[in-house]
Amino acid sequence: MKKIGKYIQLIIFLSSFALIGFLIIQMYWAKNNFEEKKQNVEQLYEICIQEIGNQLNAAVLNKSSGVDPNLGIGISKIKPLEKSYERELSEKVYEGLMNLKNRSLAEKREEILNIVNSHYSMNFSYNVEKALKNSDIEEIIRESFNEFEIENEAKYTITDQEGVLIFTNFQEIENKNLRNYSQFSIDFLKDEESAQKSVLTIYIKGLNKSISRSISGVFLISFVLILIILSAFIISIKIIRSQKRTTQIKTDFINNMTHELKTPIATIGLACEALIDSGIELNTKKKSSFLNTIQNENERLGKLVENVLENSLSEKGNPELNLEIFNLEKIIQKAVKSIEISYNTKKGSIFTDFMAQNVLVEADKLHITNVIYNLLDNSLKYSLKKPEVTISTRDIIGGIIIRIKDNGIGIAKEYHEQVFEKLFRVPTGNIHNVKGFGLGLSYVKSIIDLHNGNIKIESKLKEGSTFLISLKSSKIIK
Repeated sequence: MKKIGKYIQLIIFLSSFALIGFLIIQMYWAKNNFEEKKQNVEQLYEICIQEIGNQLNAAVLNKSSGVDPNLGIGISKIKPLEKSYERELSEKVYEGLMNLKNRSLAEKREEILNIVNSHYSMNFSYNVEKALKNSDIEEIIRESFNEFEIENEAKYTITDQEGVLIFTNFQEIENKNLRNYSQFSIDFLKDEESAQKSVLTIYIKGLNKSISRSISGVFLISFVLILIILSAFIISIKIIRSQKRTTQIKTDFINNMTHELKTPIATIGLACEALIDSGIELNTKKKSSFLNTIQNENERLGKLVENVLENSLSEKGNPELNLEIFNLEKIIQKAVKSIEISYNTKKGSIFTDFMAQNVLVEADKLHITNVIYNLLDNSLKYSLKKPEVTISTRDIIGGIIIRIKDNGIGIAKEYHEQVFEKLFRVPTGNIHNVKGFGLGLSYVKSIIDLHNGNIKIESKLKEGSTFLISLKSSKIIK
C-alpha cells in the first residue's frame, strides 16, 4: 500500500511539473505572439507615415510660390555678385585651373564649384501654413490609412524644426493624455539646401489594445483549453486521492470484518465443544449458559452478515422497494420491541411520544424497520451511561417527521455531513470497544432518499444526538 502511495505521489508530482511547464510555454508563446504582431503593426504604420510624408512634401512643393517646373522648388532669393567679386572670381578660377591642370576633369569641376559656391548663395524656403490646410492633411492621412487598411483613428501634429506647432487636430494637447497614444514621426521638406524642415507626428490611441483585440480569439481559445486542462487535472487529483482513501477504508473494513466474524465463530465453537465433550460435566444452568452464548453469538453473526449484504446491495445499485401503505408508528413499535432486550442489558430505556395524525405512509416496510433499528442500535452503542432514547412523531405539511433523540456521546459538527458517507466512522473518543463497519447511517440515508424523504442530524459532543426523518404521508388505504 505504501508503494502504491509513493507511485501516486510521483504521478501527481510529474503531472504538476508538466502542467506548470505547459502553462509557462503558453504564456511565453502568447507574449511572443503579441510582440511579433505589435512589431508588424508598427512597421505597417512606419511605411504608411512615410507615404503620408511624401504626399505632404509633394503638396507643399506644388503649392509653393516661384516653382521651377524643372526642379520643383521655389527660389526665394539669389544673392547677386558685386563687380569687384567678378574680377576676383575670374582670377580664382584661372588660378584654380592652373593648379588643377594635372588633375582629372571631375576634380577640376568640383574645385571650381566650391569656389563659385563661396561667392553665390541661394536660400530656399516654403510657407507650410499657406501651402496646407487641416482638411488637406486629414484627407491625405485618411487615403493612406485606407490604402494600408488601417482602421484606427489618428491624431496628428506638424511642427517646425524648432518644435513650434503649425497644424494639429487635437482639441487639447496635454502630456498626460499623450501617454495613451503610440507615436510615429517623420521629417518632410528636409533637404540640404533647404532652410527649414517640418515634422509630422501621427498619434494612435490604444494601439496595444487594438493589437490585443486582433488576437483575442486565439488567446481566448488557449485560455479555455488551459482551464479545461487545469480543471481536469484538479478533478483527477481529487479522484486519485478519493480512490486512495476509499481503498484504505475498504482495507480497514475487511480487516475489521474479519476480526468481527472470527470472534463469534470462535465463541460458538468453544461452546459447542463444551456441550459435545462427554468428559465435561454440565448441569442445567451451565448448559443453558452455553446455549444462550451460542444464540447471542449467532444473532451477532446474523447482524454482521446483514450489514455486509446491505453494503453489497448498495454497491450494486438501488434496491427494489416493495411499497405498501402502513401505519408508521406500528413499525416503530416493532423495531423498539426487537431491540428492547439489548437496552435492558444496559438498564436503558426507550420512550415514545406519538402525536402525529397522518401516520399512514407508502413505503417499504422491511427497509423502514431496518432504518429505525439501525438508529436505535447506534444510540445504544455510543453511550457512556444508561442509554435513554425518546422517539416522537409530529405532523408536517404533506407528511410526518420522526425524531429520535438520545443521550449518547454526541457527534462534533464537522462530522455531521460525513456520518452518512459509506464506511465512515466518527472518532469515538474514550470509547474503544465499539465495533462496526461504518455502513449503518449510509444505509439509512440511502433508504430515506429512495423514499423521497429527508434525514438530518442535530448533535453536539457530550450532549447526545437527534436524528430527524421526514417522510411523505398517505391517506389512501389499499
